[in-house]
Amino acid sequence: MKVAIYVRVSTQEQAKEGFSIPAQIESLRAFCKSQSWEIVEEYKEEGKSAKDLDRPKMKKMMSDIKKRKFDLVLVHKLDRLTRSVSDLYELLEYFEKYDVKFRSSTEQYDTTTALGKLFITLVASLAQWERENLAERVKFGIHQMIEEGKRPGGHSPYGYKFEKNFECEIIEEEAKWVKKIFDWYVDGFGYRKISDRLNELKIKPRIANEWNHNTVYGMLRNDIYIGVYRWGEKVVYNNHPAVVSNSLFAKAQQKIKSNHKNLARKGKFPLTGILECGHCNKPMSGLFDKRDNKTYYRCFNCNRSTDGKKITDLLLDEIEKLITSKDYFLKQIDKNYQPQAINVKEVKKKLEVINQQKEKWYSLFLDERNPIPKETLYSKINELNDQEEELKNILLEAEIEEESPEEKYKKLSRIKDIHFVYNEADPFEQKELLQSIFECLTIKRAVGRNMPITLNYKLN
Repeated sequence: MKVAIYVRVSTQEQAKEGFSIPAQIESLRAFCKSQSWEIVEEYKEEGKSAKDLDRPKMKKMMSDIKKRKFDLVLVHKLDRLTRSVSDLYELLEYFEKYDVKFRSSTEQYDTTTALGKLFITLVASLAQWERENLAERVKFGIHQMIEEGKRPGGHSPYGYKFEKNFECEIIEEEAKWVKKIFDWYVDGFGYRKISDRLNELKIKPRIANEWNHNTVYGMLRNDIYIGVYRWGEKVVYNNHPAVVSNSLFAKAQQKIKSNHKNLARKGKFPLTGILECGHCNKPMSGLFDKRDNKTYYRCFNCNRSTDGKKITDLLLDEIEKLITSKDYFLKQIDKNYQPQAINVKEVKKKLEVINQQKEKWYSLFLDERNPIPKETLYSKINELNDQEEELKNILLEAEIEEESPEEKYKKLSRIKDIHFVYNEADPFEQKELLQSIFECLTIKRAVGRNMPITLNYKLN
């Protein structure tokens, strides 16, 4: 009889338990010799799980079965072939279709009878249950490791060196650049500009050859830099020393959120995204008219168009007044200025309650006598994790050192000769300048080409 040997190993632990590739092959060769069978193919699947059939050697074996290269597939144990009941059915049907038998050297199966098929299906069901149960235990084991102050593994992020017991060392030479990245971003630098500057300064990242905008974005979003440790759904606050302040981190998150929210403001027209029609409160869009070589802003709801240069000139004159008169600036910003009011004490009290509830659910999870399904417990814990994160974000917002109207004026007053600065800038820079000063603008104009424009606005 012509035989194909299929061997598989997925982890070092399996190898330690005697399931290594060489051990399986040696055992199967000896078995074939005792049966006077001829081995025509050996399929060695290394580092692959049996959770599905998407494996290189499995695919090759299936192809060779179709070519009728052998009469029997031999494995050391059934779980070397598959741990999925549905995949087992698929394989057995495929074997039967091409008249290929299946055999395990350590288990007795007879797939030619209904009872034999039932037995092998029950064994596969147990293998699938074992795999799923193991995954659940590993997942909760990681949660427990973190609870006990042990780190599951992985690379230490730039600026840190973590040991297995969560002992953490801040790498000062790297940490100073982490702080710079957050400072630069809050001061108006984009992700690409920051990565370009780091590369120009020849600052080396931890793993890659050079910095890129995705790395910078990932660091700015990573709350590990304020002492938060995350592993999947598990979150631990105040786990290790922070590299950046909560206030600076919160400002960066606020800006990222604002940038994502205002994606609609992208485009070559400086006022698109912040300019609204004062008659209907609908957005106005920029249009370029080739006939008279002019930019217009149009409200498609009211069907009104206004010369872009007239709006811009009016706007620059207004900015000049805001810059040159502190009293005028404070008067304008006071119309909308509302200091944030967050009850920090109340938020912290809610967090304490959530932590107590989480401890209760964790205790129930560990209790083998507990009748509540594991899925229900996971769901409850995840809900509490979401609530905890939301409250932590509220605390972060409370720590933002909000700029006072006086500080905002000081920043704006640094601009000298706004007309010159604006006219020398390219369209993208013009857009950034106006949108850093104004949150929104509305204009009104009576019907008629030369009718005056009324301008209203809200300052950032």
